[in-house]
Amino acid sequence: MSNLGSSSGTGQHIRALREARRQKLREKSPQHHCPSCMSVVFADEPQCLECALSSPEAGWPSLEEANDPWLGRVIDKRYLVAKPLGRGSSAAVYRAESLSISRHFAIKIIATDKGQADQIIERLNREVEALSRLRNPHIVSFYEILDLKGSYVAAIMDLISGMTLEDLVIRQGPLNIQRACALLRQIANGLFEAHQAGMIHRDLKPENMMVERLPAGDDFMHILDFGIVRLTDDSGVSMTHGFIGTPLYASPEQAMAKTVDRRSDIYSLGAILFFMLTGKPPFISNNVYSVLRMHVRQKPPRLSEAHPERIFPEELERLVARMLAKEPSERPNDLSEVIAALDTFANSQLSSEVTSSSRVGADRKTPIAGVFGANKTTVASSVEGAAASPDEPHGFAREDHTSAATLQAFAKRQPAHTPVFSRTDTPQHHEGLKAIPAQVRYASHESSSATAVPATTHTLRVSPANVVASARREGSFVILEGGPHEAMLFESNASGLRPLAVATASRVTALALGDDAIFAGHRDGSISRTCLDKAQTRTLFQDVRRASIASIAVSPCNKSVIAGSTSGRVYVHQPGRASASEWARIRNGEAVRCVTLGAGGDTAAISRRDNGVEVISLGSPRQPTAQFRTEAPITAMTLSPDNYLLAAALANHTLALFQIPTGRRLMSLPTRHLDVLALLFADGSTPTAICAVDRQVQRLCFEQISAGTAAL
Repeated sequence: MSNLGSSSGTGQHIRALREARRQKLREKSPQHHCPSCMSVVFADEPQCLECALSSPEAGWPSLEEANDPWLGRVIDKRYLVAKPLGRGSSAAVYRAESLSISRHFAIKIIATDKGQADQIIERLNREVEALSRLRNPHIVSFYEILDLKGSYVAAIMDLISGMTLEDLVIRQGPLNIQRACALLRQIANGLFEAHQAGMIHRDLKPENMMVERLPAGDDFMHILDFGIVRLTDDSGVSMTHGFIGTPLYASPEQAMAKTVDRRSDIYSLGAILFFMLTGKPPFISNNVYSVLRMHVRQKPPRLSEAHPERIFPEELERLVARMLAKEPSERPNDLSEVIAALDTFANSQLSSEVTSSSRVGADRKTPIAGVFGANKTTVASSVEGAAASPDEPHGFAREDHTSAATLQAFAKRQPAHTPVFSRTDTPQHHEGLKAIPAQVRYASHESSSATAVPATTHTLRVSPANVVASARREGSFVILEGGPHEAMLFESNASGLRPLAVATASRVTALALGDDAIFAGHRDGSISRTCLDKAQTRTLFQDVRRASIASIAVSPCNKSVIAGSTSGRVYVHQPGRASASEWARIRNGEAVRCVTLGAGGDTAAISRRDNGVEVISLGSPRQPTAQFRTEAPITAMTLSPDNYLLAAALANHTLALFQIPTGRRLMSLPTRHLDVLALLFADGSTPTAICAVDRQVQRLCFEQISAGTAAL
């Protein structure tokens, strides 16, 4: 939500504006939207009430340009669909404004197969009735189910302010033991009441848990999406056949499509507790069937094996192991046992701390395990890059770095105690991997030409915001400015820029620089290819919806080309395959902002309008290998050669480096003194930006950008 109400006076003013707009909504519906947060706005509003963005000079874009069939619509003459919140494979969630009372709701719009809407409505109405029996504050309430006709239904729910448990762990890293156990207790409390009423969730996962921060600073958990809940006495329409759930947190009986009971939810809760404490689920694989097979056959790792930098009390290890037992009979019988175990564990840890604190001795060398335990190091790692004492190491699990061009951390510090690290080959197992400090910057890479003193390569004629650019790994890049079809190519082995015509009838909206050609995406949804040597252009593809191509990327040797459109569709073209002329649609979702390909052409990353990032294997694109969210929209991004890191430029003037398997942000740099046009990993190891500094186009590695920021 917006920070417009940061002071009481401003907050009252915003509330007055919201109420005035609500009165206006009863007379007419808004026909425009904010391009930043996608909220609906009236044409004459000077700023967005959600994100405080001022009205663009050209005016607010129309709802038609949002490419969202529901945004701005009024449902059942009572609910205005005001802002998209998230989207799945078969449902989208929006914030809805009530036109009759001063209240916001969440509205989940569910796509159904033709002829099944009545059946889905019947099932959902049963779930609403079942949920209405519960009075537990940790379970999000459903209010009604609406038939939208045309194979769509809508569920009206409470709107929760906060972030998902998944986002919380991704942003902050593994939670401390006290907080993780407290959150789990709240989840267990809500689910226990549901289990007592004969309801099973069947799809428990961190993204279905919302963490609300109360005014006093406490956490409050909300359990979302009882959309596939099963009433144990229901003989009708519940989805009880086949696999239902999320693979990373599914129970063994779910993986084998067997009958499930409340102990299946207990297994999923054990996996969620494992995720909160270690930052990753118990089993990880790029293949969904491999994950399901591991749930059935493989013994889960101990917490201390997954996160060796932290000391976990043995009682907690035993509780997690019981919850993750393969056989339901070996798990706690119900959640009252889990709650009792958490309470006993909390009391024992508190008593242990009180006893330890009463011992006063100057020769004590071992750090006290505070309530619920402690790290082996003095302080836990900060994902957000909080300042730390130079003498305090920060945990970074060695087994998290097993790929071929991994992270090597150094204890070396410059006089100003600036931590330094660089990317090198994976250390041998006998070599120790030292901890990465909370604040980091890249060390100089001796073989990288990108770390040389930057030289201006070109002076932009237009604002950087109007420039389309792309870069290759060896440092060549292409930019398009001014005229709609003339690009400027800078090759690393040449002395300057050379013009190149990208001649098609539609405006260019995205560029990708290949080995021998430039691929261009266009506003009319077409994709063209221009040869570098002959400057000949031909159209390769046309999106049937004619939705603008938002981003395009090509891998070395043109093995794969990927493109994303504002309609949310993602297309891939692999010329080396038998169907070389075909473009396959591989993903749907929110409008695409950026796409990028790994060096091998087999892995892709996709960022979307809702700030979600999906990393997929082109061989099996339906199930992402990793998913996470960023705090601001991505404007440019690139994958490291080993597909382990994602470098991204964010719309909030930040450069960030993310760890793909966990979505953890490893570092960030402010970039308010420059505009990032494109990103690359120079020489396969050094993250580098093609950027504009006072409209002067330069190639700067992250270290140089860090130094420039420090000098300001």
